[in-house]
Amino acid sequence: MTQQQPDLTALDAEQRAEQTFLLLLEQGQLWGLSVKEGWAMLSAEGDACTPLFPDQTSAMAWAKVHFPQARAAVLTLEELQHRWFGLWAPDEVMLMLFPVVREEDAIVVKIEEMQQAIAQEQRG
Repeated sequence: MTQQQPDLTALDAEQRAEQTFLLLLEQGQLWGLSVKEGWAMLSAEGDACTPLFPDQTSAMAWAKVHFPQARAAVLTLEELQHRWFGLWAPDEVMLMLFPVVREEDAIVVKIEEMQQAIAQEQRG
């Protein structure tokens, strides 16, 4: 019998962000929203953000309401570290960790903060 995954959408914004980060380290990937021009970007309090999700289902559910022209696409940890973070950082793009449809709040972090947290976890 397989163990059912907990409903991560029921967590508060901080808990969702923490779970998203842990899943990135554990699975080596997150889900973003791909659009014709690249990755979906939105504004959160004046900052450019790209939303990131722990799984395809969460990404598609949020996109359906907030970004219907986007499709869910995998972003590996390696791609994030070696390509996207380097492209996004000069434009001061922030990372919105696991926004959910029913709630306005989501944790937004700077790329540098995410890189530091990843490096710290990888060092043990």
